[in-house]
Amino acid sequence: MLLWRVFPFREDARSASEPGHPLYLNPRQGTGRWDNPHLTALMYLAEQPSGAVGEAFANLTSWSPRMFSFPMIPGAVRRLGTYRVDEAGHPACDLDDPNTLVRLAVRPTQVVARNRPFTQGLAARIHAEQAWAGIRWWSYHRPQWTLRALWDRATLTCESVEDLDDHPALDDAAAELAKHRLDA
Repeated sequence: MLLWRVFPFREDARSASEPGHPLYLNPRQGTGRWDNPHLTALMYLAEQPSGAVGEAFANLTSWSPRMFSFPMIPGAVRRLGTYRVDEAGHPACDLDDPNTLVRLAVRPTQVVARNRPFTQGLAARIHAEQAWAGIRWWSYHRPQWTLRALWDRATLTCESVEDLDDHPALDDAAAELAKHRLDA
């Protein structure tokens, strides 16, 4: 299965332990909706390229090429990575499945609400089941975008890294979110 994410990329990053590599995770990460840094590190991805772009930039009022810079990592620029994961061998707990929600005693509104203590607790419960590579849910910004947070990335590989400047996913996400695009 293919997944996408926007990340700060450096051409010279050669290993997953280096900032700017497609598989790098910042060790200080841990404030996301599903993060439990005391348990595991999560990589957030989307099942659609436009979902990855939209999630990365949804909170910006206007979109311009400046949003691709990433000054916290010298020389890095935000790019769109395409990843492959073995879904059959490493499934994600599907929080869009009614049977899963019933089993977990969770309402759909609890999944989408921005209530970090709840979602982090839910992720910890799912992680404790030791049956899942991560979780799968729908985007707060656009429910048709499906998102994933993976703690088991053993089969995750990066297939490609693309510029965002003229990428169709950028146009699609901007249209979906009604974002104004600026040239500079």
